[in-house]
Order: sequence, then structure tokens, then C-alpha cells
Amino acid sequence: MASKNSSTCSTEIINVEDDETQIPLEHRRGSRGDPGNYRPVSLTSIPGAEGGDSSETPRKRKKKSNKYEAFSPEEKAWLEKYRTWESQTRKILNRTYSKLLDDLSQPHAQKEIQYLKKRLISLQEKTSLDPICIGFPGQTGAGKTSLLNAILGKKLFLPVSGNSVCTSCVVRVNTSSAEQYEATVHLLSDDEWKEEMNNLVAVLSENGDDEDEDDECVKDAIKKLHAIYGKGVEKTREALIKAKPQVSIPPRRILSIETPEAEKLSKKLDPYIRVQDEGGNRLWPLIKYVEVTVPGSDILPEGITFLDIPGTGDFNKKRDEMWKQSINSCSVIWIISGIVRVQGDKIQARLLNDSITAFRAGNCVDFAMVVTKSDVIKLDEYRSERKNKNGPVENEHDAILERNQDVKSKKERSIKEKLQKQLPPDSEVLNKEHKWVYTVSAQEFWEPKHLSQEETEIPELREYIKRLYLKEKKKLVTNYVTAVLSIHKLAKNLGSKPQFEDQVFRKSGVEEWMIKYIDSLDTDLQTCFDKINQSLCEGVKNAEKSYRRIVNLLTKAEGYRGYHKTLKAVCLKDGVYASKSFARIDFNESLAKPIYDEIGVMFENIFRTQKPTRANLWYHLEMFKDDVENKIRQIGKDNSLPNDNSKGEIFLQETNVNLQKLKKEILQRKSGIYQSLCVSIQSDLKPHYKEASEVKGHGAYESMKKILMKGIEKEVTNKMFEKAQSNMERQFCELKRDILLNLKENISIVFKLVFLQQEPFAVHLADIENECRKIQEIYNKLQNDH
Repeated sequence: MASKNSSTCSTEIINVEDDETQIPLEHRRGSRGDPGNYRPVSLTSIPGAEGGDSSETPRKRKKKSNKYEAFSPEEKAWLEKYRTWESQTRKILNRTYSKLLDDLSQPHAQKEIQYLKKRLISLQEKTSLDPICIGFPGQTGAGKTSLLNAILGKKLFLPVSGNSVCTSCVVRVNTSSAEQYEATVHLLSDDEWKEEMNNLVAVLSENGDDEDEDDECVKDAIKKLHAIYGKGVEKTREALIKAKPQVSIPPRRILSIETPEAEKLSKKLDPYIRVQDEGGNRLWPLIKYVEVTVPGSDILPEGITFLDIPGTGDFNKKRDEMWKQSINSCSVIWIISGIVRVQGDKIQARLLNDSITAFRAGNCVDFAMVVTKSDVIKLDEYRSERKNKNGPVENEHDAILERNQDVKSKKERSIKEKLQKQLPPDSEVLNKEHKWVYTVSAQEFWEPKHLSQEETEIPELREYIKRLYLKEKKKLVTNYVTAVLSIHKLAKNLGSKPQFEDQVFRKSGVEEWMIKYIDSLDTDLQTCFDKINQSLCEGVKNAEKSYRRIVNLLTKAEGYRGYHKTLKAVCLKDGVYASKSFARIDFNESLAKPIYDEIGVMFENIFRTQKPTRANLWYHLEMFKDDVENKIRQIGKDNSLPNDNSKGEIFLQETNVNLQKLKKEILQRKSGIYQSLCVSIQSDLKPHYKEASEVKGHGAYESMKKILMKGIEKEVTNKMFEKAQSNMERQFCELKRDILLNLKENISIVFKLVFLQQEPFAVHLADIENECRKIQEIYNKLQNDH
């Protein structure tokens, strides 16, 4: 038998590869580019990756667990059924595409033919399930990682911060069908790091009125520069320019880690996620974001994405952009706060505001507060602090549950009060049935001492995730099969000869009627936007009245020791700085706040997808859909066509599919429209931020304040707030224009594809009768299952 130290091939792999293009946060689950580009390198050739035991014998891979093991037998059967239907649909679609590709790819094809080809390709590329993103925003030490490990059922998976400081990058955790634990560490590009380095040097370049090197900005800058270049380089700009990195930076700016065991992945990741003081891997200042893939889980379904989001963002521009993208991409946000910080924490209050903004302007459909470390209690102290309680508390178990219930009641009340001021009264999130606040304990979940597993509320969070998954999976599969059936019917119809139905609908004037209807939507949509335009006007007036007070507050007119460098950092980053001491500072957003306060409820009303009213875009699009449906069916009835006249149904089905796509495109633009106020204000103030950032020497702090106030006053006089208003109004106008153009173009194309002209299209499509029949059978099963 070989000895334990004999050399064998390890199953752990670390790779590096190019980050030639920035990988967006929304890319496919677990995707790490073309595996063909990966090239294995020695474990010990990368700092922090040493320690891989080349003598370890590769483990035999475990048999893959049931994909839906986390669910009840009834849910599992349901999911297996839907997976089968989706898989069958995809196979049929691929077969259809292969049959029709040559016919649809002829040069100079008519736009109707191009439409068919684009629809087939988009359906082929559509993912099995849009990632369900659950965000975990919270500051270091709040217990985000311990909570995530408990939810995943892997105690030693992601490294926890403990007493160390974690990097401020986003960590993205995907559940997938992979057989290995995988991680990809994305580093800043050379240009991105040089930009940050210049800003760090600017912060250190002079001390001005505040020579306190304990200042957060100074300490942070020194620590980052020491990590990459060694000690002493921060003393002069010349020394830093000449300095060479003392860490090995992968030329391709990506590190990949694979291992069959969670604990080993944790050890490999630790140097990249946690700030290292001395020795070891010191690449942490260069990390942009980290992706981790968890193999098939018996606890959670594939297709769930968790985002471990730092509490305030980051000084680095790219990491801060990733922070904002992460918040806005979340389907659900769980604000994480430790039990000792849950009352009155300013970062927690900021995160609640960010969550409300994400609900209003991003993809968020629900959020809650998750209070961690709920087992932490000092029984004697708690007993002495109890007020107006009936009966004594016998033990830690009873004290924890009583205290946790008090926390829930207080926080739920304060959250609801805040939401009622910022959201419509009938908003779905305000009237939800499930919890606003969870009190959880990862420690008790793993090592029960005072609480049962159920009382730790970790199982309750898992159940929430599974319910969300079931709802989204059902909706996606139904919509997908419907869209595939619709395009098959269109393609099949194109190969048929004109019939009596075609002549009836072409002569009915319904196409012209629909175009006129769409033209009339211009007025209806403008009515929606006019209401928010009125609120914008009021918001601008409020902003003009309050900007001096806001600037004085932001520049700390009363003075705070250590804020000089922070203000400089704010100016270096065009008005935005993620401060650990002062929470997230955003001059642009703060100046725009009076406008946002005025338009908030109206903005939410325009884009809300539940309980639409006349002030809502969906209301008018749904009215259009219903009126078109009634018109088509009335024409069939007036001309004695069969009740299920197939061509009319094909037209309606494809029109509905296009409306669903349009809704998704509108929601994707929502965030850009909402952020346009801040973007416009930031653009106008950039020259003044730049001027203030260049101030040095004695009295620098006061000089920066004066430059900012004077610059902001100048831009307000030059109609800065009115320009921000005009920018948002212009984007609403562009949205309205694009909605109407989309409707007109698609209605015209689909009408011509369904109700054939006497002159046939210059293409002959292959026979797909069999494929249509099979898709229809799957669709019928879906309908019967509802």
C-alpha cells in the first residue's frame, strides 16, 4: 500500500484566465467562461494557495443527489413533472430550429422571416430558470456568512470574518448541478487598480488640518498599498511610482479554484475574502468580486443565487458599481444585523433605505430583516432589564424567545411605519402574510444548547426559499412552453395556403383599428407620466429650498475629527464614498432626496406589477390586450367562424407573448430612469468635486467645504435640479416612444405572419407538423395541471 505521503495527483485545481471583458453580475449561473481557456497551474505558484497536499488521494466522487431532494414528495413529483415537460419542449425546439435554420437564413429575408428566426434563437438561449437572487447586505461582523453557511447546510463552507476584517467585495454563491465546489476570484484590471492607486495616493498626499493617521481613509489606504507594494511606499508619490508589486498578480486577472470538499474550498478562499495583515496572500485589495458554486444540494434547489453584499459599498469605483448592481439585481433582500446592533444602527437604517429603493427601482419583490446571533443573551442582565412582564423568566431558552419576540415586534413596527411613508398603501410588500423580521442563530443551529433547530428559524428561511423557487419555476415553465408553442404555430402557419379566415381578418380593418388604438395609448401613457412630472416639479422646489442645509450636514459644518480625509475621498469619487465610520456618503443622492421623497409613491405606482390602476403602465397594456382579444373574437363571431378559429388564437397567443417580453424590457429600464436624477446631478457637480479634491495644505478642509458649497450654489443657479428633472422626463418620453414602436412593429409583423396575403412569402419552410402536435400535448398537460 502506498504511504500517505506518496505523490499522487490532487483533485484540487487552481486556474488563472483572462478577464478580457468585464463579466456582468447577471451572467448565467456558475458560468466561468469557456472551460477550454482554463490552464491548470501549480497550487504553490499562487500566493495563499499553498498548502495543497499533492499526496492526497483523490476521493471517489459521490453519487449525485436527487435534484429535488429538498422538497416534499408531492412537491418533488410536481417539479420532476415540470422538468420533464421543459426538457421535452427544449428538445422539440432544437429539432425545429435545425429543420428551419436554412430556410430562415436566406439573404435579404423579409422582416417577418427575420422575426421568426430571432424568436427561435431567443427561446433556444433562454435559461432554465432566471436566477433567484437573494441579497445579504450587512456590515462586517453581522453574521452574514455564518447565516449563509447554515442555510446551505455547510458549516465550514465560506470563511467567516471572526475577528478579522473582510474585503468589501461582493461574494456570489450559486447552487448548481456541478459535482465540485468551485470558486472564481475576479481581480481588478491594471487600469482599474491604477485609478484606485492614484486616489489612495491623493488621500495620503497631505495631512491638511487633520494629522491623525488613525483616520479611517488613511488607515485603509496605507493597508492596501502595504499589501501590494510593501511598507514605506506610501511616504512619497515618487516611491510608489517606482515600486513594483510584491505579490504575484496573475496576468489574466482571474483565479479559479476547484475542490471536492467544502472545507478545503473555504481554506483556499480565505486569503481572498479576508484582509491579511502580514504574510500569506495579499491580493485582497485587487479583488473585484468572487463567485462560488455549490454542488447539487439536498437542502436547496438548483438555481438559487445568494449575494453576500458589504454594508456600505467600496472606495474602488468598480467594486462600488458591483455593490449597486448587486442590490438592484436581488429578487429578495434580507437585511442582516446582529442582535446587539439591531436597535439604532445607522448602517442598518441605510440598508433599509437601499432595500426600499431596490424594491421601487430594481428587481426586488420582497425584503425582510434577519437578526443574527439571537442566542446571545446574559440572563441576569436581561432579568433586571425586563419591564411589565408577567411572570419570571426561568432559563436562557425562555429569555431568548421572549427577547426575540420583543425585537421582532419593535422592528416590524418601525419598518412598516417607514414603508407606509414611501410606498402605496395597497402595495403587496406592505400587505404580505409572511414575516418582516426573523431572529436566527447559526451557532444554535449547529450546536443546540438553548434552542431547537426550528427555534433558530434557519429552517423557516429555507422554506421561504423553496416556496419562492416553486412559484418562479411554475411560472417560467408555463411561459416558456406557451412561447414555444406560439412560435411553432406561427412557423407552421407560414407554410400553409391562404384560407377564408385570412381574407376575413384582412378585410375587417382590425389591423388599422389596432394601430389607431396604439396611437391612442400615447395619450394614456402620457397621463401616467404627467402625474409624476407634477411631483417632479414639487420635488425640485423642495430641493432648491433645502440644498444648503443638506450640504452643511454632509460637510459636517460643526466639525468631526477625522472627517477631513473622508471629505477628500468623497470628492475624489465624484460625491460618493463608502465610509466604514460614517456609513455610505452620497452627496448626489442626498441632494436629490427631496425630489425622490416627492415622486417615490408615484414612481412605484407607474411600474408596480400587482394591483394595477389607471396610473400604472400595465393597466393600459392589459386593457389593450383585452380589447384586442375581444375584437378578434367578435370578428370571428360576426363572420360565423368556429369558436376556436385557430388563426385568431395564434395571433392572440403571440401578441400576449410579445406583451410579456415588453413588460420585462420595461422593468429592465426602470432602474436607469430612477437613477437618472443622481446621474444628472453628479455630472453637473463633477468639476467642483475635482477642484475640491485637489486642495492641499493648511486650511484644506475649510477650503474644500467652501468650494463645494460655492459650486453647488452655482449649479443650482444654473438650473441643476431642473436639468435633472428634464433628464428623467426625457427618459419617460423615450420609454413611451419605444413602447408604442414595439407594439406597432410586432402587431404588424405577427398580423402578416398569421393572416396570410395572397402573395406567399418568398420562403418554403420544412414540415413541422409533428413538432407542433407534441408541443401542443405538453401545453395541454400544463393547462390541466393548473
